Amino acid sequence: MRIGVIDLGTNSVRFDIHQIGPAGRIKELHREKLMIRLGQGVFTDGKLDKNAMRRALQAFISFQRTAAKLHSKKMVAFATSALREASDSSKLLSLIKARTGIEVRVISGEEEARLIAMGILANEEPPKGTFALVDIGGGSTEISICRNREILKCASFALGTARLQQVFLKGSPPRQPSKGKPGAIQQMRQYIKSVLLPKLIAEDWPEVDEIIGSSGTVKALGKIIRKTSGGKNLDRGELRKLVEQMSTMTTTQLLGVSGMEAKRVDMILAGAILLEECLDALGASKVITTDYSLRDGILNEQIQLYQKQDSSHLATHLPELYSKAARFGLKEAEIRQAVLTAEILFEKLKRVHKLRPQWSIYLTAATILRDTGEAIAPYQHPMHSHYVVTHSDLLSVEKWEAEFIGQLCLWHEGGKVDLKEVSFRHDKTKKQALLKLLSILRIVDALEGVRKPKEALRSVRVQRGEVKLILSERVTTDLEVLRVDQKKNLFEEVFGRALTTRRS
Repeated sequence: MRIGVIDLGTNSVRFDIHQIGPAGRIKELHREKLMIRLGQGVFTDGKLDKNAMRRALQAFISFQRTAAKLHSKKMVAFATSALREASDSSKLLSLIKARTGIEVRVISGEEEARLIAMGILANEEPPKGTFALVDIGGGSTEISICRNREILKCASFALGTARLQQVFLKGSPPRQPSKGKPGAIQQMRQYIKSVLLPKLIAEDWPEVDEIIGSSGTVKALGKIIRKTSGGKNLDRGELRKLVEQMSTMTTTQLLGVSGMEAKRVDMILAGAILLEECLDALGASKVITTDYSLRDGILNEQIQLYQKQDSSHLATHLPELYSKAARFGLKEAEIRQAVLTAEILFEKLKRVHKLRPQWSIYLTAATILRDTGEAIAPYQHPMHSHYVVTHSDLLSVEKWEAEFIGQLCLWHEGGKVDLKEVSFRHDKTKKQALLKLLSILRIVDALEGVRKPKEALRSVRVQRGEVKLILSERVTTDLEVLRVDQKKNLFEEVFGRALTTRRS
């Protein structure tokens, strides 16, 4: 299979096409990078610049043509900080979709950090002991603490070269201290510390000696230091010297620095200072640069998804789903009991629903998220749960998957199911799977108060015209029987079998 991967960043947009072969072997067919400066003015005005939007749209039109020429079967496009913050980002996303058919997903900072870490750890030999990954982008910086190939800590910070340049430095050289007032660099350093340190200290992030640095700014700084000092890695002391030199330089003088990239000259000082502060905050002495980053993490996930064929990536992100539910005030212990009930019912009813095992993850996800809407309004909360699911950054899932889970949440309490507006309404397989899973989810909802599901669900007996649900008298009450009776209509309609429940 040929797949195109687009990483729409604050400064640049990157586009790759890869051939995924047997056993996950990868062949790169196309690689392209354009400095479109999408984040131009975003961090001061809160909106996308019209010219930047035009450049982005033109880039996507070009990518779509290239993908067609190379017969790419699938295109995945992710956007990061600039579109997370721009108030009018939906306008650009709609334009891109209308002109190219490409669906761009705006991912959260947390997901960005995780994908970056995945891309690096899958391709680089990790240093010994504990180390950090630092990816400096135009609008945000992602930092992870790792040991071997395990991610211990992972976070995204609203710090980036374009953001800091727009807000603090503004020109070259930046404003210097005068009449007792701090200069632009001092103000920026204080701001960076105020963003980084509270989280690192509060969560007791460990110090590290080495950093693996990714993305254009870090690689550009590594190139300059190699040219000027001859060092292989980016040393903390050498970086400090470079910052001191560049702090008083004009743009013309900066362009004369050996190894300087003209396209980064206006933001290189902000990036250098930011990297220096990251080194100080993490206690690190050197940076090893890498060519791997976000798009490699995206590609790695797509390879895994391809190898599993039509299974979903949700299974690897269940902890994050539980965290999302907790942020809406739901109790994890109670959710886990409901999930166990759902898993037991899916397994015991497999002779009835005849769904492939891969479908069970959608039942699990809906069980976790079905009551998130209660935080918005208890009345008609399924409608709000549907909104939460379909408008959240739902962890590397396809759009139809988010809508599928959202529909399960929307109808889980009862009522006649209306699928007229869903994106997969013409897909018979998905519609049938939705109704079957929804039938089970309503039973899960009826048994919500059950503790110790393995004991409570004594057996599920499947007969020709009937399904008998036997509950334990010791850990259930008549209330569960009544609730199941109230919610069984869809089950009986979908499966053509009576559902009876009794305690024994």
